[in-house]
Amino acid sequence: MDIAPLYIVLAVVSICFLVLQIWASKRPKGLKAIPKASVLPFVGDSVRLFKDGPRLAQERFEKLGPIWESWLFGERMFFVAKADMLKWCLNKEYDAVESDWPTSTKVLLGRHAVATAAGEHHKLLRKILRPPFSVAAVNDLMPRMADIARRCCDRWATQGRGKGLMFAKDYTFTIALDIILGFDESLLTDATIEGCTEAFAVWNDGLFSFPINMPGTAFHKAIEAKKILMGYLDQNLKLLKEKKRKGLSAASKGEQASCAEGLLEVKDEEGNGLSEDELKDLFLTLLFAGHDTSAATITRLFSELPRHPDVWNRLVAEQQQVVAEHGAQMDGAAVKAMTYTDAVIKEILRLHPIVGGVFRRALADFNLCGYHVPKGSKLFLNLGHAMTNDERWEGETGDLALPHFCPERWLSEAGTRTGAWMPFGGGPRMCLGYLLATAEIKVLLAVMARGYEWRPVDINEPFGCFPLGGHPTNGLPMDFIKQPQPRV
Repeated sequence: MDIAPLYIVLAVVSICFLVLQIWASKRPKGLKAIPKASVLPFVGDSVRLFKDGPRLAQERFEKLGPIWESWLFGERMFFVAKADMLKWCLNKEYDAVESDWPTSTKVLLGRHAVATAAGEHHKLLRKILRPPFSVAAVNDLMPRMADIARRCCDRWATQGRGKGLMFAKDYTFTIALDIILGFDESLLTDATIEGCTEAFAVWNDGLFSFPINMPGTAFHKAIEAKKILMGYLDQNLKLLKEKKRKGLSAASKGEQASCAEGLLEVKDEEGNGLSEDELKDLFLTLLFAGHDTSAATITRLFSELPRHPDVWNRLVAEQQQVVAEHGAQMDGAAVKAMTYTDAVIKEILRLHPIVGGVFRRALADFNLCGYHVPKGSKLFLNLGHAMTNDERWEGETGDLALPHFCPERWLSEAGTRTGAWMPFGGGPRMCLGYLLATAEIKVLLAVMARGYEWRPVDINEPFGCFPLGGHPTNGLPMDFIKQPQPRV
């Protein structure tokens, strides 16, 4: 067999590939090339990012600089890790970059999800979703949040020993189903909540994965779990529409409507409402945004606060002051007065960022702080690295050292300056629900400070890096106790 033609073909292919590489590497004079990490193609950092994300980012930052090229979920990716670069990208949405999540994320969230939408469609969805997340709307929800927090705390205290991760998910899932999605009482059963929680966990595990839809893969399991979740969301949608038809909705009765009920009222310029598929995709987005991220933050607080009794004592003292000034009712004014509680939440989000990064795609060639980013490039904006290395406290020692949990840093002069703190993103895509998310965490901390305690079995239980925010390796077993006499 004459193999000469095969060699010729291979030579031509190699030359073409080399020419393409040279052409792709062309960049304007004066701009630096983005350094490449030494990784295997396609696989790249997909495994290590979830196993040891913060350490990986620090290693690459020190060796390659503030931006580098690697692979993630089968795609070439530029990793960006410096605050000024991140802010530039976040603020250039629609102009220089657009949201471009991995295929698995886009499929599992759905094509109508606000998180994965781009351009004019994204602007429209944000306009539709904005009213339920306004300051006034969130303030109106405070008493309901407080009632849920008290019921959950009483239930945990009755149980006594449980896992902190499940306690946190119990609270945030109840708020997501009740306040955000407006689940009917007939659906808010223990069986429904358990079924939703289990399906959500499987769905969430596949959210960032290789998009291989074969039995046994995380992606396939997540698709099957999504069908279960969509079944519950479909039931809820039908009940909400039936209530609206009969004039029994919260809005019809003059009560605070859920976010989901508000979406039923949305009309475009031609008077058309959202389709059922659009509504269910948006419901799933709200469930994702309003549950898992907040639960991860609360679990981190369950772990961190017992190691800092001085911080806990100051939280208790603040609640005594708030009640003295505003009364026992937990309304918007009372929650706004919880400035130290706010500092605690900002610090836990700085030290343990829940969303490590977001994905973008370059709409045109651009200069990113001296580096050339070609059109079509995929970018991973590593918000977590920038926050844990906030330059405002670079070089500080003692309590203000960057690795330390120190809420007081946010009450200092440096804490008032603009820095790298952006746990909810920034620019036109900044998380719509950030006010609701911080409010539900503040309310729970306030309720616990007024009359509860918890004691982790292992005060130093380690956390993994995945899923979002990282989970304690054993779920954080702890004893939850109701005080014989309320502190406030």
